[in-house]
Amino acid sequence: MALMNQATLKKYISSSPSSPGVYTFSAKGGKALYVGKALNLKNRIKNYIGTEDIRLKKMISNAHGLDFIKTDSDIEALILESQLIKKFRPQFNIVMRDDKQYFYVGFTKDTFPKLFLTHQPTKLWITPFNGVIHSLVGPFTDGNALKTTLRYLRRIFPYCTCKKPHNNFCLNYHIGKCPGYCCLKKPELSIKYQVSRGYKKNIRAIKEILSGKKGSLIKKLEREMVQMAKNANLEKAIELKDKISKLKRVFENAKIIGNWKFFRNSKLETTERSRAVAYMAIRNLEAKNKKQNVLYGIKQLLKLAQLPVRIEGYDVSNIQGIHATGSMVTFIHGQPDKNFYRKFKIQTKQTPDDTAMLKEILERRFKHYEWPFPDLILIDGGKSQVNTAVKTLKNMAIKIPIIGISKNERHIGHQLIITGRKTPLSLTKLSGTDKNLLLTIDSEAHRFAIGYYRKLHRKLFK
Repeated sequence: MALMNQATLKKYISSSPSSPGVYTFSAKGGKALYVGKALNLKNRIKNYIGTEDIRLKKMISNAHGLDFIKTDSDIEALILESQLIKKFRPQFNIVMRDDKQYFYVGFTKDTFPKLFLTHQPTKLWITPFNGVIHSLVGPFTDGNALKTTLRYLRRIFPYCTCKKPHNNFCLNYHIGKCPGYCCLKKPELSIKYQVSRGYKKNIRAIKEILSGKKGSLIKKLEREMVQMAKNANLEKAIELKDKISKLKRVFENAKIIGNWKFFRNSKLETTERSRAVAYMAIRNLEAKNKKQNVLYGIKQLLKLAQLPVRIEGYDVSNIQGIHATGSMVTFIHGQPDKNFYRKFKIQTKQTPDDTAMLKEILERRFKHYEWPFPDLILIDGGKSQVNTAVKTLKNMAIKIPIIGISKNERHIGHQLIITGRKTPLSLTKLSGTDKNLLLTIDSEAHRFAIGYYRKLHRKLFK
């Protein structure tokens, strides 16, 4: 092939795609001279026409060919460009960087590995976290695109960026970007171990994606998802399905096409059929779960012996103790059963003491042995209310798991109080199904209690 000139470059432009991807200028014999990425390949190649940059002119004059690899996203182009530069070490990628060093993503070797960006891959002992470098992925030419990619990935695979441990959960924990226990000064050891395993899985996933192994990662997640579904661990299966879906959306289902050819064969078709069957199985299980509202996540979270099929929610409504009322609502298989809703007019001394009122309600309720007992009790309130409920049932020799929902300053449920657990659990850590169910029960108990309170209050004015 003849040396490239402006005329031949224009011919390449006419055949270049207007899509994201990677382009490679190659010398005689096919050796890569320069690898670059672009959001729009056609527009990027147009920039080489009539350039006055001496280095670009020299590179073009040495080129014999120009190849394109289309991608379906800029993120995929960023990662593919990194792979090709690392593999071929093109001469002009070194010459044309204007003394700017490429970006590398470093991973520390810790119980909870940290992730950071660096320009200095040779000085492995320097990290922002005072940790020991375990590995590096790169080089990446576009720092902004890389940072954007990491922000997207962190939403799917949370990791910690805190430089020092602290006493309380960090802000990123509350918005779902950090597992939480990784940066606490005194975490519970058993929970720390469990979080560490999942945390390292997240780090490995990010490393695989940045190394161009997205396809194999998705297949691995799909296999794990199907296995979880077979083991009846539906919440985990759905969680993995959501991760797979989010990951595909980030890359817009990107596949490297153009120079990569895919042939339909019996093996591929078998794989596709197996994957389709797997997703169908998950969808069927999700439909079954929605119909029966089976709460596998809550069972595992509270370490219950059986699924909490019957859940009772309690709330107290009063203003300075006047006409105080209480409510009990019952949900069976996640659905309200109003045949077992109960209203309580507080009979003891009317004082603004929610714990005393709650004690009365529970004592009166559990004297009715003819009413079926619940598998789980949900209290509208914080630690003091939950402790009161636990003590009340203990005095009555009744053993039923009890949890509470505490409210934030806007009176919105945001933390779960669990008996035996020292620190509250953010509701963001629950699956969407479990979180919505508990908030619905709590809201219904509050609605029922305040409705009765208003009825009594109207009678007073009459």
